[in-house]
Amino acid sequence: MNWFLLWLFLHILAVVISFGPTFVFPIVGSLAAQMPQHLRFAVELNHRIEMRLVLPLAVSLVISGAGLIWTANINIFRTPFLLVGVVLYLVALTVAFRVLLPTTARLVHLAEHAPLPAAAPGPPPREVMTLIRRLQMFGGLTTLLFLVIIFLMVIQPGGIALR
Repeated sequence: MNWFLLWLFLHILAVVISFGPTFVFPIVGSLAAQMPQHLRFAVELNHRIEMRLVLPLAVSLVISGAGLIWTANINIFRTPFLLVGVVLYLVALTVAFRVLLPTTARLVHLAEHAPLPAAAPGPPPREVMTLIRRLQMFGGLTTLLFLVIIFLMVIQPGGIALR
C-alpha cells in the first residue's frame, strides 16, 4: 500500500470538506442582512457548520499533514514553503479558536434572545453589528491565510528538501 497517497487523499479531502463551506458563510450572512427575520437561522447554520465540520476537519489536518511529511521523508525545517505554510495554518487555527468561534457563539446567543424583527423594526442592535463586522474581518483574514497556504502547497517555491 502506498501510504503517501493515502495521507495525500485524506489531507486533500479534509481541506476541501472543511474549508469549502467557509466560502459560503458570507453569502449566508448577506442573505440574513437582506432578510433579518432569518438572522437566527443563518447564525445558527454558520455556527453548526463551523463546529461540526470546519473546525474538527481543520484540526485533523495536523495528522494527515504529519503523515505526508513522514511518508515522503521531508525535512520540514529545510523546506521553507512548508514551514511558512504550517506557521500560517497555526495562525489561522488560533484566529479561528480565539476570535471567530467565541464571536459566533456570542452572536448565536444574541440571536436566540433577540426580539422578533416584526416586533422591533430597524437595524440590528449595535452589539450584533459589531460582532458581524468582527466575523467579516477575521473571517476574511483566515480565508486569505487559507488561499496563501494553498498557493504555497501547490507551487512549492524553493522545492522540497528530503531528510
